[in-house]
Amino acid sequence: MPASLEIVLNLPENEKVHRAMGSILQGALMEILDSESADKLHEDGLRPYSQYVYFNKGRQLPIWRVNVLNDWAYEKLLIPLMNQEKLFLKHKNYQVNLLEHNMIAEETYESIADRFMEKSSPISHDIDVNFITTTSFRRDGKYVIFPELYLIIQSLLNRWNAFSDSFVIEEENLSHILATFCQIKEYNLYTQNFLLEHQKINGFCGSMRLNFEGNETVNRLLSLLFSYANYSGVGIKTALGMGAIKTKLK
Repeated sequence: MPASLEIVLNLPENEKVHRAMGSILQGALMEILDSESADKLHEDGLRPYSQYVYFNKGRQLPIWRVNVLNDWAYEKLLIPLMNQEKLFLKHKNYQVNLLEHNMIAEETYESIADRFMEKSSPISHDIDVNFITTTSFRRDGKYVIFPELYLIIQSLLNRWNAFSDSFVIEEENLSHILATFCQIKEYNLYTQNFLLEHQKINGFCGSMRLNFEGNETVNRLLSLLFSYANYSGVGIKTALGMGAIKTKLK
């Protein structure tokens, strides 16, 4: 059950939102879990959630967005978090008050698949992609600081197939095939670092517009995956606040 919860944060006076705050809130999020569930997360590969912090310019408020990707994370993380009124951030040694809890999206994998794959559904050919927080990939032991479409699509496919309880997208070399029919039309990107404890991770932020140039099935799959990106994020360390993405189909 993919779902998104947004929480308005009330920080102590003189404290401001910064790009690495997601990694700090990750620690507080783990405090909500029971020990068995925390151990399960450490043992598993892909995390069944993503989260990040951003500043809402319209409301002039810091917002914490937590996305879950399956029923387990919904039960163990999202429901307990909805009942939390405050969190103590050990790394910063201060308390954050959680002022508002707004469930902004809640779907099933089946409903997402139906929305894009049914023959009666409209077909999209363009999509706007906004990388909200520092995004990066790892390849051959190095960070990839450009949005290679194959890596983005592979990241989304891996997450979808890991957590979907209904529609599974399996075909050999599918990431390469889909990337072939996806082109960057415009972009406004810049490099950005994400500080994680004593580590500096190189990545990128910004926006781009993509064009889907495949047949009906290809374009439907691309639309589905890039829509799912709003829940899953892309690239590395999405559970720590990296790789947050917002997409809008044209």
